[in-house]
Amino acid sequence: MKRGSGRAGVVGAVGRAGTGEEGPETFRIVGRVLVDPPLRTEEFEYLAAFTESRRWHRPDGPYAVPGNPLAECLDPGLDLTHYAEPAPGQPGLWCPWRPADSGRALVPVFEPAFGDGSPPEEAASWLAYLRDHFLRADAVASGNSDDRARWFGGFGFDHVLDGAAVVCSEWSGRLTLIEMSANSLSVHPLAS
Repeated sequence: MKRGSGRAGVVGAVGRAGTGEEGPETFRIVGRVLVDPPLRTEEFEYLAAFTESRRWHRPDGPYAVPGNPLAECLDPGLDLTHYAEPAPGQPGLWCPWRPADSGRALVPVFEPAFGDGSPPEEAASWLAYLRDHFLRADAVASGNSDDRARWFGGFGFDHVLDGAAVVCSEWSGRLTLIEMSANSLSVHPLAS
């Protein structure tokens, strides 16, 4: 199943294996983070591919995105030894945020059939990762000339993020607010 190919809405539903007898825990994310200035075409396309691809420890580095995320693991020449490990520095195997609204926002991935997921801490970590590596001034990816030439030629590294999302655990009822204000991230429990 192709990640991020669902609706353009602002609701994402994902699950996470629970503990004990409770069964799987499901998280629902509602929100939107505005991007100013809007993403350039190159930024939008890269971030969409980044979100749709499994973020495993690839031999060609953490910023690599495959041409076809669905067929990547079928390449017989690909060493999948680290396929179950997130890329170094990345919060998990799937990024729960994708670009939307012609590059004016980041929204939660909406894919209820996908069995993996992001609890609030991971969703917040991914938002910080996108900000710190690809979007803000002096982003990490802007400093490596090889990566910049390969992946980030059309990037401006000049974005400011503002917005909020609420993550709800459907099993426990725990609500967590993720806020981004002028690129400053904060996470607040609302209810448990």
